[in-house]
Amino acid sequence: MNELELLRTARPDVPSYPATAQEKTRAALIAAADGPGPRRPPSTRLRWGLAGTAAGLVVAVAAATVVQQAVAPDKNGPVPRPGRSTDGTLVNAAQVLSLAADTVDARAAVHPHPQQWAYVKRMSYSSQNGSLRGTGPGGAMVTEVWTRFDGTREAYRGDNVISRDTHRLYVSKLDHDADETTPIEDYAHLAALPTDPDKLVKKLCPRTPPTADPTECVFTLADKLLRNVALPPRLQATFYRVLARLPHVIVKRDVVDLAGRHDLAVAEAYPRDFQSKQILLDPHTYKYRGERLVWTVDPNEARPAPGRTPPSSPLTSPTNAQARHEYTETLQLAAGIVDHAGIRPKP
Repeated sequence: MNELELLRTARPDVPSYPATAQEKTRAALIAAADGPGPRRPPSTRLRWGLAGTAAGLVVAVAAATVVQQAVAPDKNGPVPRPGRSTDGTLVNAAQVLSLAADTVDARAAVHPHPQQWAYVKRMSYSSQNGSLRGTGPGGAMVTEVWTRFDGTREAYRGDNVISRDTHRLYVSKLDHDADETTPIEDYAHLAALPTDPDKLVKKLCPRTPPTADPTECVFTLADKLLRNVALPPRLQATFYRVLARLPHVIVKRDVVDLAGRHDLAVAEAYPRDFQSKQILLDPHTYKYRGERLVWTVDPNEARPAPGRTPPSSPLTSPTNAQARHEYTETLQLAAGIVDHAGIRPKP
């Protein structure tokens, strides 16, 4: 399912745990890019820049190959790995997310214009072996992307996979399919979504029975839409209120990401699950900071060759002390709305 399909689900008129201590070997919590694993979440093809996923040839290829990036710490600096020093401390999910909702709900909404640009600077990394080398810690890929809200232009600067100058700003025209929308249209669709928690869940997850657990559906949507640079504050607050009452969501504080930031981590938490996905938030402003996916691999499974997707064989025992943990992480280092390509938003 891609981002446009998620929005179409919300608009029928558009075609178509505190179990951490007990689960030491289950996947910790993530960010970033869609990584491989035993239970891979739905992938997202975001053509436009609103939700912070790159469009365009170079950036799209870089995003698609995040799982191929090199892993060993090198001269670029150490790479934080999930573990005691980075895994964070469990906190009360309902209290923290309710406070987050009240905080962002008080902010004024931003109304982008078609001639403005959505800006995102991201860092992507995977523990899987690969041949790509970026300028971030451990070879992480660091890229800046500008996408015009009317969908006609895109620009990028930074690490890429076709040996272009990483310091030069590249601007290109964009063509889109007849069934694709522009960022300004996507913004309008988001602004029209209900801000009542029950109505939002019903709108976005119409196939989930009222008595069923909506955690997976809601978490997937929140993960994709919270990264949107023009997400209305009231809708962001509603997502936090929905997450606060889901049965299989936990929150940790002081989770250290690849950039060395201490984040709040909101994560799915299922017993004996060998994969865990995590949404990273700023612990003070509650803005979106990224995502991480961690999964547990059978210790007898060989590491994949460079550039190859690893097999997804499940771990035979969650208590196996020799189990190996792999992860991907995609961080949003900066984001905002600017008037011209090449301009960065003020901190």
